[in-house]
Amino acid sequence: MKKLPVILILLLGAALPLTAQQPPPDEARARRITPTVKAAARVLPSVVNLSTERLLDNDQADDFFPLLDKRRGYSLGSGCIISESGLVVTSAHVVHNAMRINVTLHDGQIFTAEIIAADELNDIALLRLHNIPKASSPPIPTAAPGDLILGETVIAVGNPYGLGNTISHGVLSGIGRQVTYGDHVVFSDILQTDCAIHAGNSGGPLININGEMIGLTSSVIRGADGIGFAIPLQRLENILGHWLTPERFNNVSVGVIPGVRRMQDGELVFFVSDVMNDSPAWEAGIRPGLKLLRFNDSPITNLLSLSLALTRLKAGDEITLTPPSGNQIRFTAEKISMTDAASAPEKRLGLRLRQITPELARTLNYPTNAGLIVSKPPESAPEVKRGDILIRLGSIPIQKPEDIAIALRNYHYGDTVPALLASVTPTADGQRYRLERKNVNLYVK
Repeated sequence: MKKLPVILILLLGAALPLTAQQPPPDEARARRITPTVKAAARVLPSVVNLSTERLLDNDQADDFFPLLDKRRGYSLGSGCIISESGLVVTSAHVVHNAMRINVTLHDGQIFTAEIIAADELNDIALLRLHNIPKASSPPIPTAAPGDLILGETVIAVGNPYGLGNTISHGVLSGIGRQVTYGDHVVFSDILQTDCAIHAGNSGGPLININGEMIGLTSSVIRGADGIGFAIPLQRLENILGHWLTPERFNNVSVGVIPGVRRMQDGELVFFVSDVMNDSPAWEAGIRPGLKLLRFNDSPITNLLSLSLALTRLKAGDEITLTPPSGNQIRFTAEKISMTDAASAPEKRLGLRLRQITPELARTLNYPTNAGLIVSKPPESAPEVKRGDILIRLGSIPIQKPEDIAIALRNYHYGDTVPALLASVTPTADGQRYRLERKNVNLYVK
């Protein structure tokens, strides 16, 4: 009986250290912050939700644009911010046929956006937000193009259905998957992952464990669980290199289209992918294929940064390009004549257009207050009617005459350029519109 208290004391003494070993709440929470959590947190502020006022009409999907309903919203998918100026990249199928797009940031702010360019084959689109403060959302961090490890941890990030940010993680299951159309291989660079990629996540980033974007989530195979795909960053940046030009953003002629490729030994090579005809770069002797080491005395280390720097050039700015030879090439950015831009539709296409204003949209009962409307159709395309809206010329969405001048920059007399137009018919209730799509070829004069 006298030994009982000793036993109790020993038992209590043995129990006390177990309680003392439990970590404090802050430390316990810190242990849960894994590399996956850190990587997702790094990019979440850069991921946005895209929505529009459209409703899909599946019965007419092949022949018509969807019905546009002024009373309801429809979530399209996700996107990611690539610049402080409010540029957003997403999948082309996400914004296909959308005429008005709303973009919701991570903090709930909503901005309208316009489509700057879209490429359905590559499934990539570039948007620009209207009136966004530069500090609203940071650009998404990017990895070096082609820096991929089979089996590495990857994370798909999206902002679907306006529900807020969602993530799923898995591994990089495949690199260089092929996409075929008929008997032809269209792409041989697709990334495969077992991350859960839902429809609303399309257009969001696929990131590595460092929180760097390595691709743009695009699609899944229906009925095949655990198989999702993403467009690799290298292709994404090369497409953006064709779109992020001073010609498109500042009505300034430079003419250089940069590109990047990763060699088999892992080296990143930056080069001139294309040169616009009769541009300052062309006149300076620059031709496609020229390797580039420096831009304006700064080493080139990132194609996206270089492309964004080009969009900020102004008329009169001097550009210096340094190839491996070390012989610098200098030329000056030039202003694109607004007189030429305004006359481009009729002079080069035989197409007379009128700018849609809010007042004109109300008069015509049109669902959009921006863009160009046909006031005189071209004789070479009888399917184009007066009152049609010109939506896209080549890969360039059309909002103003200057867009046409840019779209026709590399077209010459006798060429044909594909155009997308739409005729607008209000429904009986006056709340919705049916837009009949017209794909035509316009002849360049």
